Amino acid sequence: MQAFYFGRIIMKLLSAICLAIVMSLSSCGDSSLTRTLPNVTGASGEVLVVIDRDLWNNETGKTIRDEVAAILVGLPQPEPAFTLLHVNPEGFREIFLAHRNIIIAQIDRNTTEPSVTYTRNRWAETQLVINLTAPDSDSMQKIVSANASAIRQRINDVERERLTAWLKNSAGKEKSIVTSADRSYEIIMPAGYKSDFNRDGRMMISAETPSTTQSVIVSFSERMTSVIGCIELADMTEKITSAEVKGPDRQSYMIIEKQVPASCRSFRRNDIEYIEMRGLWTLEGGFMGGPFITYAFIDPETSRAIIVTGFVYAPRDEKRELLRQVEALMYTVLKSN
Repeated sequence: MQAFYFGRIIMKLLSAICLAIVMSLSSCGDSSLTRTLPNVTGASGEVLVVIDRDLWNNETGKTIRDEVAAILVGLPQPEPAFTLLHVNPEGFREIFLAHRNIIIAQIDRNTTEPSVTYTRNRWAETQLVINLTAPDSDSMQKIVSANASAIRQRINDVERERLTAWLKNSAGKEKSIVTSADRSYEIIMPAGYKSDFNRDGRMMISAETPSTTQSVIVSFSERMTSVIGCIELADMTEKITSAEVKGPDRQSYMIIEKQVPASCRSFRRNDIEYIEMRGLWTLEGGFMGGPFITYAFIDPETSRAIIVTGFVYAPRDEKRELLRQVEALMYTVLKSN
């Protein structure tokens, strides 16, 4: 009996060990069960370009710099869309693998057709990896030029996602809600922001430091509308800013700078049609200015437009990332439950 008892114990132990081995082997086959990715590295707006040094220093590299990191429209001083960092393929290992945005440009003589592929979370959480493959340098330049707009948009979208997550985490449950009649919209209130005002149909929040100001205004249109064009958006934006944003003397007010043409586009996001404008603002009767973004969409139940305007004042600082942060905050505006 004793031998039988110990035999059963040994069999149970062996069974448990075998089960553990089987589960370990099966989980190795399913990376989703065991894979833990590190956080991304690098600063917002940085893109690591993995490409042979000779290509980087010739027309191929120039095309990538000119097309992917083109000078941004709507900033008072020239700033590239992204900060490009170069690394040779043989040096692309270890600390570089977790970079937030990576472009890998490869010449493959066995490739007949150039290609562009996008991969998320390859070596790090929230990471974007863009692979460019072409049979020669001329084809590489052509594929970069043809896809530059899409590449920039992908990187911008991912950076906005990261910033939005960061802003939401810093805000916790804090929100500011604008209400008109029986409709209300909310925007998160990140750490460092405060409410400037909140009244029927319009609100404004801002973050201020000794050298910078970042602000967002959310407003309902006064009248119902079925369509919004670029001219209408500019008119609505200027009507709001001239009434709500004053200079230090309280006599000057914010308008759209007419000397530099603003850009305007329409697009669809989350099943909503948006129209967006980017340009420069200035003080009528004053000497301040900076970049702004404004967008609008139509509330389907009331046919009134929701206009969201963000702007930056930073006379001594670069403005690209400050404006990117404001843009991410602007797109947290949602219908309040």
